[in-house]
Amino acid sequence: MKINDLEKYSLFKKEKLKKLKKLKNQGTCNTIYKLTSNKKEYLIRVFKHTHQDANSREFEFLIQKKAYLKGIAAKPYLLDKANSLMICDFLQGKHKSKLKNKDLNNLVNTIKKLHSIKVNKKVYSLKDDFKYYKEILKDKKSQKTVKNSLKELKKIQKYKFEAVTSHHDININNVLFHKNSLKLIDWEFACVNDLFFDLANICFEFKLNKKQEKKVLKRYFKKIRKRDIKKLASYKIIYENLWILWFKKEKY
Repeated sequence: MKINDLEKYSLFKKEKLKKLKKLKNQGTCNTIYKLTSNKKEYLIRVFKHTHQDANSREFEFLIQKKAYLKGIAAKPYLLDKANSLMICDFLQGKHKSKLKNKDLNNLVNTIKKLHSIKVNKKVYSLKDDFKYYKEILKDKKSQKTVKNSLKELKKIQKYKFEAVTSHHDININNVLFHKNSLKLIDWEFACVNDLFFDLANICFEFKLNKKQEKKVLKRYFKKIRKRDIKKLASYKIIYENLWILWFKKEKY
């Protein structure tokens, strides 16, 4: 990609584009650039991963706009499906692999804001995902992972399904800390799912201990219930297995 490729967009009509730099840290599904104009900095994401849902990029753009209005995401400006790219504000900040209590509270508060976003979208089916992986990944290890995952899905059926707008991929590289604020990035897997998926997501990705997991539950629900601890444990297994299978599939 070159600056000339971007000058055609009306977004930059009153700006002079000065520098386009491919970032050192790249995502799995996108090629990421930093664009500097005479007025501000932008993030350019060029898609390199095709989703099964043909409308996933439109939904990603919609959710990021809503999340921006909640103060938890970068402002998105443009989605160009024909040229497979999205443009949004470039955010300052850093990633953290270990969270202090203040960071953890901030992250849970951010997730609660995300979960308050209302959308009209069919609930994501984890069961369908695992059945899909069962069909395409025939090795014994993958088949065992699918079997264990379906077992956990059956186990959580006894709990109430609490549908919310979910980020679905809150890993260390998708959380930016800057001063006292926190923003989530890379919304391409956003969907509607049980709220416990995102909670399990951060517990797994940030390697939280049992004490920290209870803090997450107390911060989110204001109290800790035994059924929530058990539900969280099942969703942690489901979350880990889902990504194990996803990465395995991407290598095929």
